[in-house]
Amino acid sequence: MEDIPWGTDSQLTDNQFYNREEDLEFIKNLLNTTASGSPPTIMLSGTRGVGKTVFLKKVKKDMEEDYLISYVDLTQVYSYQLGRLDEISLMHHFYKSWIDACNKKNFSTLVNKMRKFAIKKFKIKDVADVGGYPLPIPHSEEDFDKLIDFVMNMPQEIYNSHSKDLKGVIMIIDEFQALNDLDNTSNNSNKSNRLDRFLWLFRSFIQNQKNVAYVFSGSVNSKDTIIEKIAGRSGAFGGRMLTLQINPFNKETVYNYLKERSPSLKLADSGFERFYSCTKGIPYYVNTFTKLLQKNVTLTDKNVIDEFQGGIPILADHFKQQWAGLNLSEQKILSYLVIKPIKREEIAKIMGRTSGSLSKILNKLQKADLIISENGLYFISQPLLKAWLKQEYEKRGVFPFRVV
Repeated sequence: MEDIPWGTDSQLTDNQFYNREEDLEFIKNLLNTTASGSPPTIMLSGTRGVGKTVFLKKVKKDMEEDYLISYVDLTQVYSYQLGRLDEISLMHHFYKSWIDACNKKNFSTLVNKMRKFAIKKFKIKDVADVGGYPLPIPHSEEDFDKLIDFVMNMPQEIYNSHSKDLKGVIMIIDEFQALNDLDNTSNNSNKSNRLDRFLWLFRSFIQNQKNVAYVFSGSVNSKDTIIEKIAGRSGAFGGRMLTLQINPFNKETVYNYLKERSPSLKLADSGFERFYSCTKGIPYYVNTFTKLLQKNVTLTDKNVIDEFQGGIPILADHFKQQWAGLNLSEQKILSYLVIKPIKREEIAKIMGRTSGSLSKILNKLQKADLIISENGLYFISQPLLKAWLKQEYEKRGVFPFRVV
């Protein structure tokens, strides 16, 4: 039976979940130490599309009978969606996630108590609708100290009130690279320290919690400074954060996966080699490309190349969305890098700008994991983005620039 999910599916059935058993048992064993009052703080990292969110939702599903688990996606925070991430919106997002988790456990008395406390303590300036939920907007930043104290202490209070029903409490914070926007959206002179301050404040609360575990997960490259700020020796968690890398599938795993889950896909040896080369073993691309390929026809190297070229607009859908959100200067830099890697000085010369004026743009593109810098040269870090831009240029004679 064919049972290949689309690469965009973030919630898989138990049958669709594949080949992460060892990683799954490892992280569950780590999180189970929460029951003994020694909760871990974990960072889960990996390239985009490798299946981190799917993996974490499987962890949540497997453990939520014994634990109260809050899952938050930081890219869904209201202020992040508006392009101006702030700490107050983060806390309200966390607050809502705990309320939702409590409702699922039918902890109604505690939920009502928390809601009454929140209403009594904060002056409300406005109420925004976020996904059908009313989100109160505090009157001013002066409320932040009370708000963070209340929200960050919620998980331990939940456990204290329901210790007979729970082994512990777990918060999963997905897409943590969105926290980079705290620095990007600040208007004061200390904007470069805003992320640091938030991380250290966050740590000051969780380091004293005995029954609450935290898992950070995100798609970042190894050179992203947020990793050092969170998990590095000089970072907020002082090198004491446990790290787990989710890797792409190797060739043998992909071969067995396709044979078992998509028997109608017929790949010659050369076709499989090309398939693996195109997808790099990343589950998002493996699943999506498998869906697009012809079935019950033997595909050779050339067939797979032709099919891959035709499927690029679909495979690169996420990068197309990222591209559309860039301004013209950012898009132009990427278009230069499609042709070849370039030094910063050369980019500045082409754009008629000073080298120093490019710092903010280049940092943004690096934090978005769209470019990397090695030996003074800038490269596009995402092969599919590069392939899509190249294909667009070859088809139209121009890059798909968008002025915003």
